[in-house]
Amino acid sequence: MKIGMIIKLLLMMYAVYARIELVDIKKIGEIVVIQEDRLLIHPNGPLSPLRGYIMHRSGYMFNKRFYSSEIDTDYILTKTDKVIYGSVPIYDYIRQPINDQVYDDIEENKEYLTEFHTLLIGMFPSPDGSFSIVSGRKDAMYPFLIKDEVQAQSMHILAALFLLSEDVNIPINTCIQEEKILFLESTDGITTYINLKNPNNYLVNLIEFLKKYIDDDNANPNSIESMPNEPTTYEQFKTGEFLNTKQFLVQSYIYEFIDTPEKYIKFVEAVHTLLNDQIKNEKSTPENKAKSNKLLEECFIEENTISGLINHAALIFNLKDIKDKCRKCPFIDTLELPIYTRVKAYDRTNDKELNDEDKKHSNYVEASLLGLACCLMYDPNTRKYTTEHLPDNEETKPLKKFFEKYPVPTEITTYEMQQDWYRVVADLKNDKIFYIKEGNNELETGLLNMLYVISDITGNNEEVLEEIESIKKRRNDDNHSCIGFNIEENLITIFTALSTNKDLEVDCGDFKIEDNRHSVSDLFGSFDLLYNFNELQAGISVDISKDHVKLSMEEDSFSDEEKSIIIEEFTKVQNMYSNPNNYTECIIKHYIYVELAKIQCEYVYVEEPIESILLNSISKGGYISTLNIFLYGRIELDYYKVSIITNFLMFYANPIIKDDSSLVRMTNNLIGNLPLDSLCTRDWILRGYIYNSKAKDYYKKIDERAWDGFYITNTMLKSLYIDLFLCTVTVEDGFTHSFAGIMKKLNKNSYYYYKTIQDKCIIEYILDYLDNTSKPKFDTFCTIINIVNQTLTNFNKQELTNIHLSWFFDMFSKMTTNTPEIRQYLLYLFSIINDDYITTANKEDIRWSIQNSPNNILNFLQENSNMICGTNLEISNKINKIVQLVKDSTSQEQAQ
Repeated sequence: MKIGMIIKLLLMMYAVYARIELVDIKKIGEIVVIQEDRLLIHPNGPLSPLRGYIMHRSGYMFNKRFYSSEIDTDYILTKTDKVIYGSVPIYDYIRQPINDQVYDDIEENKEYLTEFHTLLIGMFPSPDGSFSIVSGRKDAMYPFLIKDEVQAQSMHILAALFLLSEDVNIPINTCIQEEKILFLESTDGITTYINLKNPNNYLVNLIEFLKKYIDDDNANPNSIESMPNEPTTYEQFKTGEFLNTKQFLVQSYIYEFIDTPEKYIKFVEAVHTLLNDQIKNEKSTPENKAKSNKLLEECFIEENTISGLINHAALIFNLKDIKDKCRKCPFIDTLELPIYTRVKAYDRTNDKELNDEDKKHSNYVEASLLGLACCLMYDPNTRKYTTEHLPDNEETKPLKKFFEKYPVPTEITTYEMQQDWYRVVADLKNDKIFYIKEGNNELETGLLNMLYVISDITGNNEEVLEEIESIKKRRNDDNHSCIGFNIEENLITIFTALSTNKDLEVDCGDFKIEDNRHSVSDLFGSFDLLYNFNELQAGISVDISKDHVKLSMEEDSFSDEEKSIIIEEFTKVQNMYSNPNNYTECIIKHYIYVELAKIQCEYVYVEEPIESILLNSISKGGYISTLNIFLYGRIELDYYKVSIITNFLMFYANPIIKDDSSLVRMTNNLIGNLPLDSLCTRDWILRGYIYNSKAKDYYKKIDERAWDGFYITNTMLKSLYIDLFLCTVTVEDGFTHSFAGIMKKLNKNSYYYYKTIQDKCIIEYILDYLDNTSKPKFDTFCTIINIVNQTLTNFNKQELTNIHLSWFFDMFSKMTTNTPEIRQYLLYLFSIINDDYITTANKEDIRWSIQNSPNNILNFLQENSNMICGTNLEISNKINKIVQLVKDSTSQEQAQ
């Protein structure tokens, strides 16, 4: 590739991310685009740029490219001989999207779907793991379209692709007299629209594919019959089958390629010209002329007849504007937070990014610092970023340059934005800042390290440095193993000095002092940066662990009054689309449905109503279920991916349920597109193996040694219980097998005994599950207890008895007059408690479970003693032992 072309490609890689803004989409829809006939773009038609905007915002093509079950994601996770933290193994994770392939054993509609997804990978190569049409490969489609000699014809090329996808058979040729040429001229032969030698192979293949599946007299009836179609009803839309249509493929590419309103209008003019050519073309068949006329009516509308139609773009723009006017912080929902990706290393001395795959890494710390910097630089009055309060010097130049390029909050943090931010924080020449990789790349975690970075890029304010040194000095005090609230005032001073908005607070958790990978002690824990707005607080939470930094939304982005107004406005628009009459209206109806759910729920994908939809799709299984899952937002956040993978593994834990290859492959792709070299991420993903040991067979690209090597933290164990007991009402066929999987894991280590006995939530989760299950409640409860007894074989009889006792005591705090079945559960638990191990000595581990309801326990035993034991002396002694245990524990607590 020529040097000039390489430079041009690199420049265009940035430009391509500048998609048409919603305000411009609204303007495009309101102007005359074809002057001679006074035509506007039909708001319901396939030329409406609003379709592309909504499909992009909804993540439809993003999900198709990275997670389609037809695509074999190229990744591998391998254990190395290296360790961190003394004994934790390091894994190598390699992900190369450019090498993704289509499976050769697609079961249904194999020929069409194989061709479709092969083209999809080529059109959206996404080489950095971030969704993109850009590729550095010279044989890719995008570099061809931006060549100087091609650009002048590129809008006609896109127009030709558009028409072919809409079943209009235009006479575009890809080979003339055995010479490879892309050629298209007007019907009168006067105007040549396209004339290119040696056209790109991907482009030629796309044209041949679109021609092959045009529904006309020359088509293969069998091929056409099995082709997916655009939906005409909302019920058809919800199947997601339209994601496999040629129209969706082409329209998605066009939206990603065209980055200015001017170019879009040129594209629309080209469509109109080519359509008119077909209508006037004497050689065109009557069928093709009819299709052309029909498409012309669908794409354009006369200026004097548009007033009776809904201005979709104006409605969507107004909804966005209503939310933006309430934007107190740069982020108003979880999806807007910067999330980590794999970035290129950066050489500050030579000001260049390094195109070396081995030097790429996941930017956990850097992405979190971006979120933090956005909060500090955001002015809620102008709703823009500003760095005016920072000094003008060499140190602040990169930061100021960054926020000049990105002056307002964005709906999505693009890969370009991530890479630009990396230029701000990578390879800083400061010996107090630690990096993991050579050349000062990949920041080390730890609060102090992050604060030194913030200080450096904002000009090393003297007050800020003094506060950091104060924290550091306290860290060096050997008497402190935990700092906790002592650093709140330090953080408040630091962030107030650096923040545009000074009305802020910091809520600090407990920070522990531990060594990082450089054997340098740092602080690990979490803090919330909160901004005050009358009675509302909004901000972010920063959770710093030894190998990961995670951002989350904290408090609420909107006041109750604002949320009520926003929901009311969204609901008004939603009602306008209650009975959608066309594809565009279906897209808008669904988009508003998901957006409303996001406003009402902080974690929209694991809360109702969307959670039930996703769970039902998983339990239903089959190929269509994977497409349905793709319709509920961009699957990018970790918790969303983990939820899908975990629930799939839970449901298919039942050995009698046949494995679903579509879901296996989709979840394999979800895993492959996560940074598995992170210990934290890897553990959260692999935990589903606890429910279902078949995961080893499903996901062969993961080193087998990884499955048994992860550590269950208290948080993870609680999450395992929550996922199991609160989600499996929908997929409860796998419940007993999944629960047994947890118990088997706990049985491997006596350490887990204390996790089992000291977590009061377990019995609460069990009771909540029993409240909702469709199975006989008492029988199910007995099954759960029997699984515990049969699985925890490494626990001695004393430990097992203590578990029975603690759950028996815990249950009283949940018993009310509305829960008569709990009495049955209590009686069953009582019947299996081994009275040989009911002793008052050494009961520290279960005393806490008695403290909440000692009187309820004693009353229950007294009221039911006759029914329980009758004249049975042995059972009567058991009651007496339990009563004595309760009384002794209560008296000891009072004495303390």
